[in-house]
Amino acid sequence: MKARKVKGLHPEMALAEAASRIVEVRAGELRAFAPRALQGDERALHDLRIAAKRLRYLLEVMAPALGDEARRAAKRARELQDVIGEIHDCDVMLPRVQELLDERGDGEPRDPAYRGLAVLAAHLRSRRAHLFEDFTRAWEEHGGALTRRG
Repeated sequence: MKARKVKGLHPEMALAEAASRIVEVRAGELRAFAPRALQGDERALHDLRIAAKRLRYLLEVMAPALGDEARRAAKRARELQDVIGEIHDCDVMLPRVQELLDERGDGEPRDPAYRGLAVLAAHLRSRRAHLFEDFTRAWEEHGGALTRRG
């Protein structure tokens, strides 16, 4: 996902004003991905994570100019970024584990390797579902504050 260009910046602007404009654009990116991400779209989740990362780093760097709310928002962005990153880990690992299971065919249920892979796949599916619930809860709690206009 390519970052949106921030219009209206110029060298004579006060730092806080320029930072606020950039924050608004980065928050808009976050807002744009949220509806699809909340429906479980893997690509939108990934893009939302990247948008949260950009917003977080901007808020961390600009906190001296933007104040305590920027520090709090950076923390909320990091929490979203972390949980989405863990979801992404599950999304990457599950197909790999499933591929190993598929290579074993139907598998022999008494085969420890097959059982181990089957348990790992079940764990990853369960963990992803739990993490997705954490994400939706975090978005409900913090997403609005991160993307609030004005």
